[in-house]
Amino acid sequence: MLSRSVLTAITAVLGLLASGPILAQSALAAASSTTAGADRAAVTTKLPDGLSESDWGGIRKAYTVERHRVAPLVGQAGVWHARNPGQAWRTQFDGRGFRVAPDAGGWTWGLELSRYGIGDARHEVGGTAPVTTGATRVSYAWGAGLTEWFVNDTRGLEHGFTLLERPGSGPGPLTLELAVRGGLKPVAQPSGRAVSFLDARGTAVVTYAGLTVLDADGRELPARLEVADTALKVVVVDQGARYPVTIDPVAQQAYLKASNTDASDQFGISVSISGDTVVVGANTEDSCAKVVDGDEADDLCGNAGAAYVFLRTAGVWAQQAYLKASNTDIDDSFGQSVAISGDTVVVGARVEDSCAKVVDGDESDNLCGSAGAAYVFLRTAGVWAQQAYLKASNTGVSDRFGYSVAVSGDTVVVGARFEDSCADGVNGDEDDNMCSGGGADGAGAAYQPVDEVGIV
Repeated sequence: MLSRSVLTAITAVLGLLASGPILAQSALAAASSTTAGADRAAVTTKLPDGLSESDWGGIRKAYTVERHRVAPLVGQAGVWHARNPGQAWRTQFDGRGFRVAPDAGGWTWGLELSRYGIGDARHEVGGTAPVTTGATRVSYAWGAGLTEWFVNDTRGLEHGFTLLERPGSGPGPLTLELAVRGGLKPVAQPSGRAVSFLDARGTAVVTYAGLTVLDADGRELPARLEVADTALKVVVVDQGARYPVTIDPVAQQAYLKASNTDASDQFGISVSISGDTVVVGANTEDSCAKVVDGDEADDLCGNAGAAYVFLRTAGVWAQQAYLKASNTDIDDSFGQSVAISGDTVVVGARVEDSCAKVVDGDESDNLCGSAGAAYVFLRTAGVWAQQAYLKASNTGVSDRFGYSVAVSGDTVVVGARFEDSCADGVNGDEDDNMCSGGGADGAGAAYQPVDEVGIV
């Protein structure tokens, strides 16, 4: 029997569900952790009184399921639909294939299985399949041991196939052919692991990727995605495979890459999202550019780091800004941490070297190796500019100020993992550097910078 506190928590979650995606988005806007996910930020993390961690975790999991639940489409027999708040689209399943439409409109996209088989022999697929549903999952039983299935979750739309037995003889390969629904143009990526679907402007609005094929022993089989005219092919080298075989790609609305992608940049080491804006850190990016949208091809500042801002407009993601430090230097690790709230981005550079203190000090004084720094950027009328250069009030060598950052509205917090003071609580003696731990493992500290003109 559930306790009163558990029932209260469930009621609160159901209230959130009734409020729809606007509330979920506003909760996301307050998220500032460098790795906070949409569903982790969608519900308050404060544990209700009298409720265990496991009970609360179960309630939050149930909330996530409800946001992605598959349900019959009212007024259309044999059709099911599901909302995906993270991708900002809705999917319909009709027993033949599926069709996705973004909340903002402008395009539709989908796939339907047309043929499959071994080598040149193909089994034609026609009509509709018997459909089963459960929570966030839809399955089509095509017969002859073939099941097509979908899972609607925080990753996007997972679209898979399970073949209980090999659908023919001969050397192979196993091939599944899918017709494309809607007006998007498929373009295969050179890796053969992903296909981008482009709108009329040539912008990729959907990515079909993450192709993984496993046999009954858990062995991964070589596989690739191909495009022939307007059809999509999944080609699997199944020689020596033990059936059943599971084919499992994922459809997403965006696959984000840097505008200056390069080896070892570590793009994605940190990410943060607020509403329709995403910021991504790449702490070992190498250019010597400074501030916003500089020369990203100048790779003479190894491991200086960068951050990239992406904006979703009418369901389409595009890079909006390329952020660099105002004092870009080798090995600063700018982008180690990132956070965003509304129109404010904070980026940490944990091994920046200046001895400056507090806000907008002398950033050229590089005598405090790996002291660290953080940078605040503000978006005004769609244009990003650096607003503040943040340092600790007790800047010290190897403190790693900027190791973590967070922002909510006008409040910024910066972590310094290896700061050495023995102070306790709030505003203690920050000059007592007796808690160094005998090396780099300092006591650590966090700072909330304040500026008299209201910058942070």
